[in-house]
This record gives sequence, structure tokens and C-alpha cells, in this order.
Amino acid sequence: MNNTIRKSVSSTRILYHILFWIGVYLFYSLTYGSYTGNYYQEFLSSLYILPVRIAATYVFIYYIIPCFLFEKKYIGFVILALVHAILFGITLWIVLWLFVYCPGCIYEADYPLFYLPKIFNLIISNYEIPAVAAVIIITRRWYTDQQVARELEKEKLEAELKYLKSQINPHFLFNTLNNLYSLTLKKSEKAPDVVLKLSGMLDYMLYHSNENEVRLIEEIDFIRAKLELEKIRYGRRLKLKTEIVGDPENKYIAPLLLLPFIENCFKHGASKDEQNPYINISIRITDNYLLLNVINSYSERLEDASSEGIGLQNVRRRLEIQYKDRYELNTSKHDNMYEVSFRLNWLKKNS
Repeated sequence: MNNTIRKSVSSTRILYHILFWIGVYLFYSLTYGSYTGNYYQEFLSSLYILPVRIAATYVFIYYIIPCFLFEKKYIGFVILALVHAILFGITLWIVLWLFVYCPGCIYEADYPLFYLPKIFNLIISNYEIPAVAAVIIITRRWYTDQQVARELEKEKLEAELKYLKSQINPHFLFNTLNNLYSLTLKKSEKAPDVVLKLSGMLDYMLYHSNENEVRLIEEIDFIRAKLELEKIRYGRRLKLKTEIVGDPENKYIAPLLLLPFIENCFKHGASKDEQNPYINISIRITDNYLLLNVINSYSERLEDASSEGIGLQNVRRRLEIQYKDRYELNTSKHDNMYEVSFRLNWLKKNS
């Protein structure tokens, strides 16, 4: 199959080259024919020098440009291009002198073999052919380089995004397994419920976290399960208030994007505050945006909660990759309270 494709591409390329040179031949023949009034002589003259034009053009675009210009040997390129132009003009004049201007030829003009005015004129009037071909080659090379650069950048961002997502799973598992361990030590009846909820969450993480976007309702259900686990862990010691307003149906979001915000308030807030820990979580969903607001208590004596851990740092990078210019993320602290406000605009809808 690959050989067939290569043969097809090669055949198409040859056809384009043939059509290009037919166009060049007709253009010069008709242009000079209309100027002199002798189309037969001009068609014949153009036919004599067509091989020189072809050879000079291919030397320029397949040797000089790739070996010097593309390799950034600019001085060598300029020098070689000048030499090429001079030799091109001399060769054109020799061919014309032998077959067009010699005694018994088309014009029978009495010109010397080395005639600078004619050579210079031929360079000016014919070097546009290699120049046009060079523009095509350089443009195609630039376009290909741009495509490759975009593809490499896309692959780099995808690799980075996968890495950032992989940072979430071990972090989440570590916290949850610690919770489960403490419950088993206490021989709590809540341990089986934790295992069941954890199983459902792991299913979501394993089978959906590698997708570019998931249904928002699935992400919300995941957050609800996470909060249920935390309620079991902290019991009555923690004042946890949650509010989810709006319809998550037919809306999409990057998987596990909200988890670091939720984990952060427990890790740096409730787990550090031994007196009166509280967490308020509000999620508001509209047709145009999602707004997440998380407020938690913290003890400034124990920790500077304004310093972001790896969770919030990772989520900022993920947002830059997937939702650049489409989000707002602010953090603040005041009166022993730490607040995170996140807004994601223009959630995608199912078509």
C-alpha cells in the first residue's frame, strides 16, 4: 500500500513539473512572439534554450538552496547564486548564438560569442524562472516546517498533560488509602462503604482520566464521591457545606480538573486545623460558565496556606494547556480563611 502511495505521489509530482515547464515555454514563446510578430521563430528559440532553463532551475532549487540556504550558509548561498546567475546567462547566450544568431540561423545577427549586453539582458529576463521555482520550494519548506513544529508542540503538550494527570492519581490514592487504613485500625463499620466508593472512583480514574474531556455530570459525581469519603474520615469534627447549582448535562470538562481544588482544602485546611475546621464548597453551572468557590479554615501558625502545593501548580499548567484564555483562577487568604475561586468559560456542549 505504501509503495502504491509513493508511486502515486511521484507520478503527480512529475506531472506538475511537466505542466510547469509547458507553461514556461508557452509564456515566453507567446510573449516574445507578440513583441516580434514572428511566433514561429520565438517558439523555435524558446525550444532551444528550454533545456538550459530546466537544468539551471533544478541546480538552483535542488542543490544551491538545500545545501546553502536551508543550511544557513548565507554568504556561500549569495556567492553561489551570483555565480549561478552569470553562468546561466552565458550558457543561454552561447546556445542562442549557436542556433539563432549565427550565419544561416534564424536571425543571422552579427554578434560576438561573448557579448555582455546580451548576456546581462538574458540574466534579467530569464532568472525569474529559477526565482519563481525557488519561492515555491522555500514556501513549501516553510509550510512543512510549520506543520512539523505544530505537530511537535502538540505532542509535547499532550505528553506534558498526561504527565500532569499521572501526578493526580498517586496523590489521590495515597490520601484515600490512608483514610481507609485509619478506619480499618478502628475496625469501623464504614470501611466497606469506603472500599465501595473508592472502587467506583478508581473505575472513573482508570477509564476516563486519559480522555481529553468527559461529561461534566461524571466529574460532579466523582467529586460527590470524594466528599462522601472525606465525611467518613472526619466525621462530626469537620463542618462541611456543599452546594451544587445548575444542570451539568450536555456539558464537558477535562477529567479530574476539579479534584485538586477539593483535595487542597482538605490537605492544607481541615487536616491542619485541629480546633474548628470547616470547608464550604460551591459549584455553580450555567450555559456559559462553571464557577467553583472553595473556602476552608487554616491555621497560619501551622502553615502558610497561600503557598500552592503540587496539586494547584499542576492544575494551573493543565488549564494553560487546555483552556488558555478561557479561565480565571484566584486564591486568597484572610481572617484564618483560605479561598479558591475558579471560573471556566464556554463549556462545550454535546452537538
